Amino acid sequence: MKRQPSMTAAELAARLQASPVFAERKQIQEQERTDRLARMRIEEEPILKELRGIGWDLKSVWDLVNTSEPYPEAIPILLHHLQLPYSDLIKEGIARSLAVPEQAVQEAWPILLGEYRKAPTGMGMKVFGDAKEFRLAAKDGLACALAVTVTDETLPELVALAKDRIHGESRVLLLSALKKRKNRNPVVRLLIDELAKDPDLQKEISSWGSR
Repeated sequence: MKRQPSMTAAELAARLQASPVFAERKQIQEQERTDRLARMRIEEEPILKELRGIGWDLKSVWDLVNTSEPYPEAIPILLHHLQLPYSDLIKEGIARSLAVPEQAVQEAWPILLGEYRKAPTGMGMKVFGDAKEFRLAAKDGLACALAVTVTDETLPELVALAKDRIHGESRVLLLSALKKRKNRNPVVRLLIDELAKDPDLQKEISSWGSR
């Protein structure tokens, strides 16, 4: 039997584009994306309105995560809204925007700590109104904020979080604070050796090479 020539990637893509089923699926996905963005804009409007009031005209709070400009004047607004019942994706954006070495964020450590402890893990609704469940990530954003703003005084609390497996994989993001201190703090090195036995943290710590 004569073997059929294999299709190139371009030919396969062209065939998919011509498929009515593929076109319909793509249209549905695009509509879902548009609807989701619209729901996010409505939900984010309260915080965006306050940020506009201090000169930050943003399309999403995630714009702060991606900017290189400092925004110390926005920190009080972000901290206030972090404690409000936003959906997971927006809360993650607020949390990640607080992962900056600002004194006002360091002083708000109890707020970050409390929000991290109560943030859920696992699967759930990322944006209010989603029909599907996705991995929740607000806790990841809060872990980033904690890792950046931790001080020597609050380090024991961060270590306690890193040891507590109830907080799941987000604990990996706490480790950067320990990595920065491992060469100047022998106690931290011992803690890292202990945490390296944790199955959720083992891969990240082993990637550091010699400890």
